[in-house]
Amino acid sequence: MEYDTYLPVPCVLHPEQVVEYPYEDFLPGDLEERIRIWEESSGYDYFSGLSIADGWKVGGYAAWNLTDPYPMLCGADMNLLVKVDGGESDGTESRRPLEDAVPESEFHEHPNRWQPTGITIGRGYALWIFTCPVSFDHPHAVSMR
Repeated sequence: MEYDTYLPVPCVLHPEQVVEYPYEDFLPGDLEERIRIWEESSGYDYFSGLSIADGWKVGGYAAWNLTDPYPMLCGADMNLLVKVDGGESDGTESRRPLEDAVPESEFHEHPNRWQPTGITIGRGYALWIFTCPVSFDHPHAVSMR
């Protein structure tokens, strides 16, 4: 068995603050429908452009695009603590890390554009770790998707 993909490639951390919005199934009222209409008229994609950020992150929202939304509960809705991802950016302008600021036409030629850390989670998934907002004594929950 090859273990190289379980250890990160030495690299420099460039933290960036990113604004993201909830997964579309958790949007209130008719907002999901209004966003769908906006997407059709603008050509923009809420999920990849505004909703859940790619790559490694602390906090924020969890994506449920591979499964139906699954409640992460511990007497209360759990909060996302950290997401460990096999990749970083899909190349869309709104989510591209600042240190990867290359023209869109050259992005796909950029070596290690998707896996700068060299980590592979499962078969290309992400590891999501949740924590209880009520008590630190409650165990963490883990999901891989």
